Amino acid sequence: MRPAARERGRRFFATVALGAGGLAAAVPAAAQVPVLPDTLDIGRAVRIAIGQSPQLRIAQAQADQRGADRLAAWGAFLPTGGGSLGLNRSNSRVSTYEAEEGPAERLPESLSFTSQYASQSFGLNLTLLEGGRRFAELRRTAAGVRAAQRRLDDQQRQVVATIRREFLDALRRQELLELTRTQIADRELELDIALRRYEIAAVERTDVLATESQLLDARIRLLSEQNQLRIGLQQLVVSMGLPPEVGEGLVLAGDEGMPAGIPDIEQIVRTAVTSDPQLAALEADRSAASAALWAARTSYLPTISASMSWGRGERFGPDASFWQFRPGDTSHSFGLSLSWNVFDGFRREQQNAQASAARRQAEEDLRRVRLEIERDVRRFGVEIEQLTQTLELLGQQYAISRERLEMEQERYRLGTGSFLELQSAISSAQGAETQLIQRQYDYLTAWSNLAEYIEGRP
Repeated sequence: MRPAARERGRRFFATVALGAGGLAAAVPAAAQVPVLPDTLDIGRAVRIAIGQSPQLRIAQAQADQRGADRLAAWGAFLPTGGGSLGLNRSNSRVSTYEAEEGPAERLPESLSFTSQYASQSFGLNLTLLEGGRRFAELRRTAAGVRAAQRRLDDQQRQVVATIRREFLDALRRQELLELTRTQIADRELELDIALRRYEIAAVERTDVLATESQLLDARIRLLSEQNQLRIGLQQLVVSMGLPPEVGEGLVLAGDEGMPAGIPDIEQIVRTAVTSDPQLAALEADRSAASAALWAARTSYLPTISASMSWGRGERFGPDASFWQFRPGDTSHSFGLSLSWNVFDGFRREQQNAQASAARRQAEEDLRRVRLEIERDVRRFGVEIEQLTQTLELLGQQYAISRERLEMEQERYRLGTGSFLELQSAISSAQGAETQLIQRQYDYLTAWSNLAEYIEGRP
């Protein structure tokens, strides 16, 4: 394989740690759209995605909502209080009156009345016993906060994993595009050789036509590869949270290095099933479901509440000032109340059944995801092992096809080789190089997928 092609095919994985390091930073509530450099590396792409991704901002908003639920659960243990202040003035005029017998009669002169009233009050209510529902709600909201935070971590991991995969895919397209350009240059050189040899009657006209046809095929592939790269870059920048037009003219770059060796799958499985953020979120969901079930069961218990109130008020005559803030009549009260819902048409039974089903569903969701994670980790491990062996064989195959091509090209220049033998060698070398590039990026993608489960983060 050409040195430049090898370098571009292997420059990626060393930047994974740099890209993942951005997860430690909090997701900003709002950030300006950055201006991308002409050459973008994976670390910069990850950092931009963490700051701009709509999915992360949605997950952050959901975590903030769970924090507000937690605050409300704490507030349920505090008394509720309220106060009021009232100033009232009323004027009325009477022009009729009702006699003891007969219809109402009209007064000879209308009578006017004016009255004023001032009142002030303050009251407290405190729930003393609610069957443990407040404690259960406190546990449920605490579990909800943990679940939201871990889902934010998991969303960060998914965003980074998506950026890595799409970056690799676009980098693959960029590599294949460069390979096609190189092939076009080779076809142009071969066409020039064929034309010169045709001029001296060393080859047939069919050799020139076949070379021109292959050159046109390579140019058609170039157009297709350019379009595929453009689509891949647009998808990448959109996943980063940027407008698609930002990807126009973007060039991708990676750091040299390929992951080596076979991963310790058993160790990764043990790590993933204990530290994976998705599993941690589901475990928090299970705790929240258990707390909700306990809250539903406490609905069979009575509720005891206490209330206290203070107030004062006074009526004033029409000559008094409207602004009266010290009324003289005072009152205060204290009360205890007990309520017990004996029968509510089986609504409590329905709530308990729903809460029990929700807890069982949370347990099964946790078990399902744990099995899926172990399946994926083992599948990626097998894929890496198979691709390691495949790449070694493909490297040997490419070296052989390249050596054969050089020999056939020399024979064709000297006139000792046929055009068909040359074209066969060209096709073999092109296919081997293309397949080697494809499998190299498959290998990088497999490692990238496996990296999602290493230490529970990208």
